[in-house]
Amino acid sequence: MSNTWSSVRNLTVVLSYRNEERYAQFRKALDVMLNHSEVQELWIVVVIPAGIKKEELPQHKLISYLGPKDISWIGKLTDDSIASRLLRKSDMVLWFEMSDKKPMKLLSTLPTKTMVAVGVELSTAQIHIQPTTSDPSEIVTFVQQTLQKINNHE
Repeated sequence: MSNTWSSVRNLTVVLSYRNEERYAQFRKALDVMLNHSEVQELWIVVVIPAGIKKEELPQHKLISYLGPKDISWIGKLTDDSIASRLLRKSDMVLWFEMSDKKPMKLLSTLPTKTMVAVGVELSTAQIHIQPTTSDPSEIVTFVQQTLQKINNHE
């Protein structure tokens, strides 16, 4: 593998927004994980479904919301801030539970050394992790432990 968990400094996280409670649980679990890592730069892409207004979601400089209106009918981004950020390479991309085809196709080409798919089928991922729980905290902990075990065996 080209990149181990202990050497990740620049991390991109992609996740689907289901509801406010689950989103808050993921954010809290990610905070805990990142506090025990070497990550120095983080970008979170939250894919939101139609009907959710990104202006009404909690704003943060590390988080970008990607909704159906941000992708044109030909699959191009209409949000310039997200489009420019997509060009920056990260050490690792963690994909969590995504099933919406349009954003998956667009985001699956993110420039990265290592792509990790968690609970999602993604052909561009080098690592696939299948959690046995639906609890965000347990999923994130399982992912971190799995990546550390891979790191220890390299």
